[in-house]
This record gives sequence, structure tokens and C-alpha cells, in this order.
Amino acid sequence: MNNIYPQAQPFFLGGSQETALLFIHGFTASPSELYPTAKLIYDLCGCTLSAPLLPGHGSSPQFLKQSNWEEWYNAIEKELDFLMENYQRVFVGGLSMGGLLALHAGSLIKGLQGVISINAPVFNRFPLLTAASPLIGRIRPYYPKKDSPLLRKLEEEGRFAYNVIPARAFQSVMNLRNTVMEEVDEINLPVLLIQSLQDKSVHPRSVYYLQEKIKHTELIELHYSEHVATMGGEKEKIARAIIDFINNYS
Repeated sequence: MNNIYPQAQPFFLGGSQETALLFIHGFTASPSELYPTAKLIYDLCGCTLSAPLLPGHGSSPQFLKQSNWEEWYNAIEKELDFLMENYQRVFVGGLSMGGLLALHAGSLIKGLQGVISINAPVFNRFPLLTAASPLIGRIRPYYPKKDSPLLRKLEEEGRFAYNVIPARAFQSVMNLRNTVMEEVDEINLPVLLIQSLQDKSVHPRSVYYLQEKIKHTELIELHYSEHVATMGGEKEKIARAIIDFINNYS
């Protein structure tokens, strides 16, 4: 993809030759939203972290409008193939839509050690947009995000994300969500579930649904964090929970 914004670039923190974590960003965003937590994990435990940029992201919303969840997952699968060839133990995790992609990988790919899902949108707080997205996509290709001090603060701190939501691509996220809901009870890997209780995008009951359906889970609740928790005040709590999870299942 051409014209990737500097803030949206993928990153790779090369550490341990034994353990690697594939870290997946959210819808309309980029690896930049994962970096603060990823750097803490890397500094504290030294495992390798890979955070690719998903197709359609990091450039222009028109590219995202033309992409879908299968393309995003194919990119993740290729990176997991690389990591599993080169590291003894591989984990996959993600934020928001990245959490859904991580869960999907956990249901399909043999040989993974575990899955980490942070604020995965099983139930979101936009029922109108969710219900109307197929129609909106025909009438209005892009749905503007509401401006907020929080989004401006995240941008100032280095996060790159589009300021609009392509309705067609959003519908593809919902298709991914439906797929994951059908298969989560087949996940036999350990899963670390992390949920922000102040999340204004994802309803916290999402995590309790996943906890009920998945056989082997650990749950971490973030009492003070919003949706992009990996850049928030509890990012060290997230990093330490992920490190403990990796150590427990390595």
C-alpha cells in the first residue's frame, strides 16, 4: 500500500528467540495505538512483538472502504506463519477488532500458545449504526466519528486513525464478529480477556459473553480505562497481565 503515514507504520520489536506475540490493532486505526503497551511488554520481559498494519489502514479511508475482514485476517495468518516458523512459542492478541481477529486465529490455527483479547466488540454501543450500516453504505459511504477531547489527546500522543468510518468496511467487521460468535466455544487455547469498564465503544457485557463461551479464560477488568486502553493509564496493568499470561502458558 502506498502513502502510509509515518505514525501508522508497523513495528517489530525483536527480542527473545523463544517467545513472540503478534499484536493486532483496531478498526480504522494503526499499530501506533498498541506501541505504548508493546514497549512495556518488551522492556519488562524481552519477548518479540510484531504489530503489522492491516490492509486498508494507515493511508486513506477509501482503501479501507474497499477492504474486508478476510483480507485483514489473511495478513495476520501470513505473519503468524512467519512467527511460528521462527519462534518456539507464539501468542496472538489484539485490541478491539484486533481482538476479534486474534480470537478467530485462535479457533483455526494449530500450535498457538494462547490468545489475548482486549475490548473485542462482541456487543458495541452503536446499535443504530450496526443495524443500519448496510443501508448507510449505499447512501453515505463514510460515517464521521464524533470529535472528542479523548480522540484529540490520543492523536497528540501519536495514535494514527481515520476520522471517518467506511460503512461497508464496518459491516465487514460485523460479519467478523458474527463469525467469531459462532466459533468461540470451539477455542481450546487459553484466552486472556481484558475489558475496559469505561469503554464508550464496546459494551462490557462483551467480555462476559466470551468468558461464558470459551473453555479456558482469565479475566482482567480495567476500572478506569476507555476503549484504547493500550494508551491509557492502566497500560502497565495490561502489560503485566499479558506477561503473566505468556509466562504461565509458555
